[in-house]
Amino acid sequence: MKTRRLFTFVFCLLMLFILPYKTFAGFPIGKYRNLVVPSFSYYSQTDHFDVHGNYIKGAPGARFSSFSANLYVGYGISRRLDLIISVPYLYQVNNLGQGKSIISQGAGDMVAGLSYNLINFKYVRFLSVQVSGIIPLYTAPANGNSALGLGNNGAEVKLMYCGSLPNFIADKGYFNTEVAYRRYFNAQGPDQFSFLGTVGIPVSWHNQVSLDVTVFRSFSSNTTFNINYNAERDYAFVKPQLNFGHQFSRRFSMFLGGYYVPYGINTGLGYGGSVVAIFKL
Repeated sequence: MKTRRLFTFVFCLLMLFILPYKTFAGFPIGKYRNLVVPSFSYYSQTDHFDVHGNYIKGAPGARFSSFSANLYVGYGISRRLDLIISVPYLYQVNNLGQGKSIISQGAGDMVAGLSYNLINFKYVRFLSVQVSGIIPLYTAPANGNSALGLGNNGAEVKLMYCGSLPNFIADKGYFNTEVAYRRYFNAQGPDQFSFLGTVGIPVSWHNQVSLDVTVFRSFSSNTTFNINYNAERDYAFVKPQLNFGHQFSRRFSMFLGGYYVPYGINTGLGYGGSVVAIFKL
């Protein structure tokens, strides 16, 4: 009983450790201004969902854990056009059970592109589009399988609508929605579609809470299950996420939060958390 209570307490703490930088996507950075976002995250899974969405218990002692650091940099080229670059570094431990494990580490897939504000509605809400390229920063083996990613170049188009919530819903609250399509240049793809919805509400002068919901689907002729989500091609998941943020100054904020995957197809059932710092320069 004590162990169960301890696990529940730790999990609740983890639920206070993630607010991805993508929550700020769609908001123009501003001409000659910079947005620098370093982050650290943790993800763990033991069980998974099969191709029909059924829950499958993991093998005794088996667990996949991922520790990652990411550096996101945005530069305002003009009032409407921003340059976006994101570079991750991964450290992954795949415990196979019976004392056996595989460790992989290195830089992952760099994402670089341009975000353009199509329309601003009285500078209260913004409609933007982002076009990005995906470049693996590692060398995939001859069979094309790498623990750090798919090993293929790709491209992404994302439409973003964000801004302030109406006052009757929440004073100084905000929302963000994203619809994205990503394609990896390989015979097996995949083609990936995603939707992100975020609502943030202030709870005091410098604090806020927010809720994200991500719906993700990746299509590929290769339906092989891989406990390492970075190396999988055909899968889907729904991920709700709870966040807490504190603004220390106009230029520096920190966000904590966590997530859990309650449903998926051909993917892991896991949880995770992270710490994110936001610097507006």
